[in-house]
Amino acid sequence: MTMPYQPAARGTQPGEPVGPIKAIGNYFRKGFQFSGRASRSEYWWIALYSFLFAGALEFAQAQNENWLENTGVFGSALGIVVALIILVVGLLLTIFTIALNVRRLHDCNLSGWLYLLILVPFLGSIALLIMAALPPDPRGVRFDAQPAAGTVMPAGR
Repeated sequence: MTMPYQPAARGTQPGEPVGPIKAIGNYFRKGFQFSGRASRSEYWWIALYSFLFAGALEFAQAQNENWLENTGVFGSALGIVVALIILVVGLLLTIFTIALNVRRLHDCNLSGWLYLLILVPFLGSIALLIMAALPPDPRGVRFDAQPAAGTVMPAGR
């Protein structure tokens, strides 16, 4: 005899693959979310964008090496506002990136606390890079938000 309803089995699949636009949306929408999982594609799209953005900033800085100092912008009130905006945006992006890394570790069924390996010079970064490349593990469901007690879903979902 089959049961018409089964307990919810939500989130048993690893993070779903996403395209570049969806990855950016998830990055900003889930910026403060340290639970759940992030797929490899979501992680690597953001890694690519971060690399390109950092390269563009480095190129711009090389072209205008002393522009801000020569114009005296940082000695003015405008310069202070610009510096504060850059600081806040940088801090937000750092938090968003840490959250993405933690969710990626969860997708591999690893604890997000392993992100603290980043504090180990050189080797910690390499270890995290290797872990980010690991295939998803369905057992990572333990890091997803759990449905409320007594929640039932139709069979087959």
